[in-house]
Amino acid sequence: MKWLTKFVRRSPSELLLAAEALLLLAFFRACLLVFPVYRIIRAITRSPAVEHGNEEALTRYGVERDAAMQADEVALRVRWAVEAIARHSPIAIVCFPQTLAGYTMLRRRGVQSTVVYGVARSPVNKLTAHTWLMMGSRVVLGGEGSAQFTPVERWG
Repeated sequence: MKWLTKFVRRSPSELLLAAEALLLLAFFRACLLVFPVYRIIRAITRSPAVEHGNEEALTRYGVERDAAMQADEVALRVRWAVEAIARHSPIAIVCFPQTLAGYTMLRRRGVQSTVVYGVARSPVNKLTAHTWLMMGSRVVLGGEGSAQFTPVERWG
């Protein structure tokens, strides 16, 4: 319950961001159970997006510095919201729905990012997969362990 107290102390804009993350995480978790990945990716990458550096779009979210600093701040806020909701969820929210939610949230705010899908072999020769979200050369979400994986697909 300590986390609930911390959440309630957040600003209204942070609470709205967390609510958006909650809805998107639940939505993408359900989508991944029902639809093929290529259809989900096609749907979220072809939808209209605000161009990177669009100051009006980024300023709407309370940030008024140059475009690179705005994008970094927006990415940090999105990362906080997605990770906080995933961490406190009663059900497991793995990397793929987190990455898709983060990508969608950044895209809505005019920040370009890339979903990276990678694979690796476990010590017992089992194929494992991981997704992470990049903004330029920086990892926004899913960075833990991403160096072990070989990227095989990029979307965004």
